[in-house]
Amino acid sequence: MVGKVFTRGMLAAALLLTPALASTGSIVSAAGSSIKVTLDGKAVPMNAQPRIVNDYTLVPYASIVSALGGKATWNASTKTVTVASKDVNVELTAGVKKAVVNHATQPLDAAPSIVNGTMFVPLRFLSETFGKWVSYSKPAATIALRSELAVTTSSGPVTLKKKPSRIATLSSSDTEIIYALGSSVVGRPTALGAVYPPQAASAPEIGSTHGILFEKLAAAKPDLVIASPALQSQKATIEALGAQVIFNAHNTYPEIQASVRLYGKILGKESRADQLIKGMDAKVSGLTKPAAAPKTLIVYGAPGSFVVALPSSYPGNFLALAGGKNVAASFPKMDEMPQYAELSLERIVAANPDLILLITHGDAAEVKASFKKQFESNPAWKSLGAVKNDRFEVLPSDLFAANPGLRAPEAISAINKILLQVK
Repeated sequence: MVGKVFTRGMLAAALLLTPALASTGSIVSAAGSSIKVTLDGKAVPMNAQPRIVNDYTLVPYASIVSALGGKATWNASTKTVTVASKDVNVELTAGVKKAVVNHATQPLDAAPSIVNGTMFVPLRFLSETFGKWVSYSKPAATIALRSELAVTTSSGPVTLKKKPSRIATLSSSDTEIIYALGSSVVGRPTALGAVYPPQAASAPEIGSTHGILFEKLAAAKPDLVIASPALQSQKATIEALGAQVIFNAHNTYPEIQASVRLYGKILGKESRADQLIKGMDAKVSGLTKPAAAPKTLIVYGAPGSFVVALPSSYPGNFLALAGGKNVAASFPKMDEMPQYAELSLERIVAANPDLILLITHGDAAEVKASFKKQFESNPAWKSLGAVKNDRFEVLPSDLFAANPGLRAPEAISAINKILLQVK
């Protein structure tokens, strides 16, 4: 018995449910006859009209399984349908809001149901499990399934042949974005410090933006690898493992947001991507900028291997958004690291920065002391405003030692607080 009183119209719909499903109190209705399901632009024939359960679409299992190219087996005693293809095995049971995919249990937004002798299954879940992208056009009343997806990365256009379910990332910022969009990774980059987000810590380390540990990557069995453009020469080797690969990178704040949109599109999480971007912009737009932009030098590295961040680097871009002026804007870029310039004493003296910001993987206090000693031992450098006023600050390594991705607003805010202290 349903423990709530519904309107007569809702009660009539509830009478069509099996007892197990009706006891959940879910709102169920038959979809209008105008609703269509297409696969790659062709209509998918249905032997019964789709149904809507709490805004989720359920369709007859025989119709959708046939369209997806799978084979279905029905167990009448357990009211379970098993759907199989070359790489996927799915078990769905009437009235149960869980599915078993390749022997792993996954939650469902709506339980399968039996109506008038027909088993209805969640359309989006089953289609995405079989590697299809799903979208809904309200004006056309059409649910469209796609077998391929064309996207544009920082390296150019790519056509994906399957919606990924096992993603491997080679940069920490990509890892964070994937998790923030509601997905996870089966392989992540080697961590120099804390892993962000902490949920990713259990994923195996498979390399970095500079190189791939192919044995570990193969063991992770990804179906999509997100790699740095610097690794494009490894494309054939990655694909030989049975994975698709995209080469994408982001240095500036707008480029980070472009990656959020890109991964949101790949994962079918465009709305979530928009929410993340709006949240980032709200944090940055709320910052109070200094009245006069302090002349700032950003130095990255360790004693003996310092480089200077240019405006095209993520620290340089964050400085501009925080309200500072990069004194290295006209410094010539390095061939091997085009977002950075060599540390030139002559150029820095000519620029006379008000503030020097340091980024390091090493011990912050040790690097700061070493850097100050180097500056103060040189008579020309001692005349700099930053040196005379002891304006050396080490930026938080968790936000600056590597591109922070979604945490860019926190990194920009950290610089902004320092700039506001410069008088």
